[in-house]
Amino acid sequence: MKTRTTLLNVLFLLAVVNGFSQKLNSPELGFEYACVSNGYNSFQATFSFDQKPFEADNVFYVELSDQYGVFNNPTVLETVKDQNFSFKFDSSFSFPESVRGEGYQIRLRSTSPALVSEPSAMFDAYVISGEELILNNYSDVNLCGAGTTTIGLNVDIAQEYVWYKNGELYKLTKENTLAISEPGEYYVEPYYGNCTGSNYSNLVIAKKAEEFVVALSASKDAEDCSATELTLTASVDHENYKYTWFKNDTKIEGLTGYFPSIVLDLNTENIGAYHVEVQNQGGCTAVSESYSFKQNKGAVVEVTSPLNAVIIGDNLATLSIKTDLEAGEITWYKDGQLLKEGYNSNTLLVADQGDYYAMVSGVNQCEGSTKSQTFKIYEPVTYNVQIDASKDYTPCVTTQASLSLSSVKGVLSNGDVITIAKEFYDNFQLQWVKGEELVSQAPKLDVDYTKNGTFKLQLSYEGKVYESNSVAMTMGLPSMKLVVEKELSCTSTQGVLKVDSPLQGAVYNWYNEGKLIATNDVNSLSVAKDGAYKVEVSYAGCSLTTASVSLKRDSSELVAIYPGENATIGPEGLIQANATGGNSYQWISEQGEILSDVSTLNIVQPGVYTLIATTGACVVEKTLTVDSNMVQNIPNVVSPNNDTVNDKWTLPQKFINDPETEVVICDAYGATVLKTTSYDNSWPSSTSQFTSQTPVYYYFINKNGKNVKKGSITLVD
Repeated sequence: MKTRTTLLNVLFLLAVVNGFSQKLNSPELGFEYACVSNGYNSFQATFSFDQKPFEADNVFYVELSDQYGVFNNPTVLETVKDQNFSFKFDSSFSFPESVRGEGYQIRLRSTSPALVSEPSAMFDAYVISGEELILNNYSDVNLCGAGTTTIGLNVDIAQEYVWYKNGELYKLTKENTLAISEPGEYYVEPYYGNCTGSNYSNLVIAKKAEEFVVALSASKDAEDCSATELTLTASVDHENYKYTWFKNDTKIEGLTGYFPSIVLDLNTENIGAYHVEVQNQGGCTAVSESYSFKQNKGAVVEVTSPLNAVIIGDNLATLSIKTDLEAGEITWYKDGQLLKEGYNSNTLLVADQGDYYAMVSGVNQCEGSTKSQTFKIYEPVTYNVQIDASKDYTPCVTTQASLSLSSVKGVLSNGDVITIAKEFYDNFQLQWVKGEELVSQAPKLDVDYTKNGTFKLQLSYEGKVYESNSVAMTMGLPSMKLVVEKELSCTSTQGVLKVDSPLQGAVYNWYNEGKLIATNDVNSLSVAKDGAYKVEVSYAGCSLTTASVSLKRDSSELVAIYPGENATIGPEGLIQANATGGNSYQWISEQGEILSDVSTLNIVQPGVYTLIATTGACVVEKTLTVDSNMVQNIPNVVSPNNDTVNDKWTLPQKFINDPETEVVICDAYGATVLKTTSYDNSWPSSTSQFTSQTPVYYYFINKNGKNVKKGSITLVD
């Protein structure tokens, strides 16, 4: 008998335990933020669940969101199989080396039964690089004049960098370089959210240096064509300065050091344009203007257009020179070959890349010939195309954004990379593609949630196609509102909820009082339960939750009482209440006595009267509160001393709460202290506004804009 009783008790306890639903609680983090490094990647959190143990075959998964806190593609950090009966347990885990952001969350997921906990609090997670950060190759810099100098790190290991000047925060950049123009002590560290400060560079000291200018002067030893040499002298002469001389923009070997002047022999090898660069002790450099030298009486040729130019499509480059020779001959050359175009012209229009120069010859042997500097004309051999999303774009948040062409860079035959100016863009054909699909040929592409995907821009030029970088766009969903299409009532057991903007292909998760009750692919739901409802709409990896709406069974509007919920018996001693909208009526006193079983009730005593009416299958209960006001005359004395006797200025009932009756009270100076069309016998509201002297007020009672009563009110203690 005892064994049987024990068995029954065990079965009863199992039934009770299984009757409760299980719930995974939000994880409790054992850390504020996760700073992962080569030497440390172990973190802990506490997990718990309520009501009853999990099945023996259950497996828990600790999952990590993306950097925005979204679990569309979670990363499993840890698998737990031995805590199904623990209710609360700790688990350690490591983060992947890809974490980089400030909005991560973790959650716990079970398999038997399949449940998911609420996510944990958000936290920063970064992998801290252990690489040595070397700023400007350990070199200090000198700042010359108003120009800037760029300092940079040896590696690029972060999305953002924090720069410091003189020990204080200076600037946040996305590049690992910084242009500086002010003296100070600079260093930099990668931005790792709350993990910032784990790795920083060496200190670079920037100092102001003296700025100066230099010019060239030339002196000739003779004035005739037989002169044998020419001296070029720099205007700055300092034995501690460094002088570097150039001929035709090429450094002259052996002329670097203290060489404030040079002597040139009049021979063919020395013909050309000369300039000098002078560097002072502070590291600042001054460059002289060019001096063209041929013969004592030879022509001077100066270029007046850029020596380097780029041509694209039908665009032409203009080459130009000027000379002091009034008579003579000008010829143009391309890659050393004489051109027919440009004869005796100071300008030349060119459509092909190559090396160009002009030759200016005098009319006699003494004047000789002078060659201009060489113009180098390039056409890019390939193009690098860059596209970007609009600056305010945030995945799953921004509802309208655009993609646009941010830059085109051309790679020249010499390896140089140049930025193509926007005025050249008309030479290119542009088309936007998503996957293999052509979506637009406009310069800018507008994107909303209906166009989610990964986009590229194809640039076509002279039969070749150059593709841009890829940009993935996941747009936020449009604004949606949950509305009650059909209310619950005693005559209708089914209410209907509807999302005002349907999305084809969306998933709708419906919640009642915070609990998931249904999932479907349509924007409406029939419900039979009162309470607060909301819906989560998921589409293309993004979701949006509407504001809550409430459903309740309200049949009170089916029946109405005249004169309303409140009434006052006047000196005439009778009011009649009348109910409408019902099929049957029953009036009941406060004591429970049935006073009437018809729609009307004559009331002669103050009190609370209850009406129970039926209309169809609905039963409606309403109350009517009746008080009394037997005042027949308007009082002119009030004693607001809180003794419950004559504390308020009480008017006859015909003036109370009448929207056609306006009551105005003014003080002795004519200032209005009360003006209302719903006077309720509540003035004065307090005694704190009155002085010790006996105040006098004046009242005006107007009916439909015409005065019907007026007089004075004296307040006494």
